[in-house]
Amino acid sequence: MNHDWVYPEIGGLIRQRRKQLKLTQEQLAPQVGLSRTSLANIEGGKQKVLVHQLFAFASALGIEPADLLPRPARHVAAADEVKFSTKLPAHQRAQLAQLLMDEPTTAKGGETVAKQAKR
Repeated sequence: MNHDWVYPEIGGLIRQRRKQLKLTQEQLAPQVGLSRTSLANIEGGKQKVLVHQLFAFASALGIEPADLLPRPARHVAAADEVKFSTKLPAHQRAQLAQLLMDEPTTAKGGETVAKQAKR
């Protein structure tokens, strides 16, 4: 599985938070121990972020490191594109697709599929 999509997403989250705080790249870069050019490359997804840098960014931006991690569900195929075994009943295929899409599905009686599955 190719995980290259992660770095532009992280960079975009860093850029978004930096702009919310009205910081320039020149102001943020020294706070995280990078040059302005490296920060620009990270925000543009051209340079990978190391784990210790993720913690430095989170600290400088006043957020948790996990807040800089993208949700993988954005990169899962649409539910109608997900292929499951035809041996599964249609309702089970639909439930699996919803779980992969990370969207709660409301079933009969107003419960989510996840709540019904626990029963």
